[in-house]
Amino acid sequence: MGGIWLVLSRSGSLGTGSLTAVAIYALAMAGMFTASAAYNLMGGGRLKDYLRRLDHAVIYAAIAGTYTPLLTRLPGVTAAVALGVVWGVAMAGILLKLWRPRRHERLGIILYVCLGWIGLPLIPMLSGRLLADAGPWIGAGALTYTLGVGVYLAHRVRYHNVLWHLMVLVAASFHYVAIGNEFP
Repeated sequence: MGGIWLVLSRSGSLGTGSLTAVAIYALAMAGMFTASAAYNLMGGGRLKDYLRRLDHAVIYAAIAGTYTPLLTRLPGVTAAVALGVVWGVAMAGILLKLWRPRRHERLGIILYVCLGWIGLPLIPMLSGRLLADAGPWIGAGALTYTLGVGVYLAHRVRYHNVLWHLMVLVAASFHYVAIGNEFP
């Protein structure tokens, strides 16, 4: 719902490129939350296994989708290369999770974190192109996601899965605020 509002409320104020980038972000996040809910609410069986693959694959699209509007703030060729790298890594992760879902669990987690932080070298270029208040929200979201991975991996901690998903909601909210403010 928030993604629909974000796109519709900006349809008159953003150019086609920015609106498309925000729509990609909104669709990617909606896909992630939908796949996660479907997987976590499913009882068992083959469909549950398929939904697990989808849930874990769509996380890569959500990461790349979150980067998309922010990277469009970079100059032409730099934006194109950065988006190509981010979406290329995301596609590799998606294929890994769909094709070999349980064979490379550690690699998948490492790839999530690396993709999440792949934009770190671009901070100096982005800092002059993003609104001043976007940076702290982006950073808070990135840190919350990263700390959440530690919680997700702490299988001995009671309710670790619930805590992980709460951290995802908080981190996604931070990024939503950043993108909403950046693209008024």
